[in-house]
Amino acid sequence: MSAVSQIGLKKNLVRKDYFLACKCIPISEMVIEPPRDADLLTRAVVYKKEFLTKDICRILLEPATQVYYHAGQFINLHSPDGVVRSYSLSSVPHEDYFLELHIKCVANGKMTKWIFDELKDNDEIDFHGPSGNSHYVSGRPKQNLLLLSTGTGLSPVIGIARDALLSGHEGDIYLYCGNRNASGIYLEDVIQKTKEQYPNFHCISCISEGIIPIGAVAGYVTDIAFTRHSSLKDWQVYLSGSPNMVDKGEEVALKQGAASCDIHSDSFYSVDKSYSVTDADSISQDTAYPAADPELWAALDNGVLMKAILTDFYTRVYDDSLLSPYFTGVTKNRLIEKAYSFSNRIITGNKVYFGDRPRNAHHWMVISDELFDYREKLMETVLREHGLSEEMIGRWRAIDEVFRGDIVKEQPYPKMLDGIPLPLDGYEKITIDASTLCDGCTGEINRGETVRYHIRLGLTYCSGCIENNITV
Repeated sequence: MSAVSQIGLKKNLVRKDYFLACKCIPISEMVIEPPRDADLLTRAVVYKKEFLTKDICRILLEPATQVYYHAGQFINLHSPDGVVRSYSLSSVPHEDYFLELHIKCVANGKMTKWIFDELKDNDEIDFHGPSGNSHYVSGRPKQNLLLLSTGTGLSPVIGIARDALLSGHEGDIYLYCGNRNASGIYLEDVIQKTKEQYPNFHCISCISEGIIPIGAVAGYVTDIAFTRHSSLKDWQVYLSGSPNMVDKGEEVALKQGAASCDIHSDSFYSVDKSYSVTDADSISQDTAYPAADPELWAALDNGVLMKAILTDFYTRVYDDSLLSPYFTGVTKNRLIEKAYSFSNRIITGNKVYFGDRPRNAHHWMVISDELFDYREKLMETVLREHGLSEEMIGRWRAIDEVFRGDIVKEQPYPKMLDGIPLPLDGYEKITIDASTLCDGCTGEINRGETVRYHIRLGLTYCSGCIENNITV
């Protein structure tokens, strides 16, 4: 098999010929077998389970074998009936003997019901991992750190803060803990002890509803943190908790000067992040366009530099084994034209784009956060090579982050036309209620015309292309 298919795997898995199927390019005949649980899972004993609040419990685990990890990474717990859930590590490896998890009870949650009602001290449990890139990055001890959390998102970020302090970090560390009301506050003793021991550690509790306890502040954690720290150039930013907070935090941090490589995030999902093809309400709303940015447009030489950037970027995309399959059948020039018009619409505010918005344009594409990040790193490389300043790169990236929620998903969902979900595969003839452009000849299609629509790819063809049986 190709060596690239084993990059990133643990040494013991490489020795046993494990590989990543998504990266494997066979160089000879292969005989493939399913993975063995014993190779992938680690057994641990529950040393202690205790309740921190009425709906948050702390689990201390003693692994059967040594585990190498960073505070802030996560492990995947396996219940006896096969349910798997990810939980972040609050423990610091060079300070704490046990692996420490903080777990919030989720209504109707299969895993948390088992943990809260059945799991007890001295039980055995399997997990795999650790995984994740959200952890303290050493090497710049004087750099300031900004950490934001909601709910049990406090678990990994307090671990990251402790790891930094125990490693001798000299820069200021600001931790903002967000909760809907005061009942969500926990770990007060740990936080107070850390504040007393390290004068460069600062923690602010943010409460968005109800009575505000002494020492806390009223408001949403993102509003408070980013108002107090409006310039984040050369800062490390850590975000952990609800997806909405993490998404907004990434967007604002980029706008306020943080480099994307210095932003680390960990989203907590209380339910399966998936879409039902019958749930029209959840997929019919397009994300609003962000405000125009005249300074970014000027930095892009009023579009001249942007055209060069997009041409360079999509040339690389079409040569990339991970990204190119999403554009099979679409010409590179056509894609560049669409991307230019869409970016022009966003940055200038001028209504020059008439195609699908990101939610509809990507409706059939199953794209993970990791692949989205991979794509963004490639874009950053191109932006730097074309001389765009770090501030303007941050603004460009912030625009992309606005639409992450429309693009990242675990399964396809139907394209929406006039609020009506369309089937997921095959061709249909429909009458459109909004003007668009033909994906065959690029001509304009007016409202009320009959078109041929490819259900999965979302491609639309005008009457002329239908007559000539033209498809891309």
